[in-house]
Amino acid sequence: MTETVALDPERLRMAELLLFDIERRHGLPHTHSRAIHPNIVDRFLVAYLPETHDGVPVPQAVEYAFTPSLTDAVELLRRTIADSDHGFGTACYIHDLNTGPE
Repeated sequence: MTETVALDPERLRMAELLLFDIERRHGLPHTHSRAIHPNIVDRFLVAYLPETHDGVPVPQAVEYAFTPSLTDAVELLRRTIADSDHGFGTACYIHDLNTGPE
């Protein structure tokens, strides 16, 4: 059983800033209504921007999740990413939200 760890305000703020920076970096509209619940079970922020294809609307939001370990984060991306020969613009980010000793 995973124990829920309440993110302190600094970690929560860091996750929000990172997601905002990813949106900015990729020219996406800022998601003002994104509400990250302050009780997050996991430590790593995993963000993913799916590939785009000619003639298909580009993604308008970053997909994100939280995982307990780096290994789980990489595995989540491995299961999530579906690349093709004709796609472009995929971006993946993993960030450790631990800002100090536990």
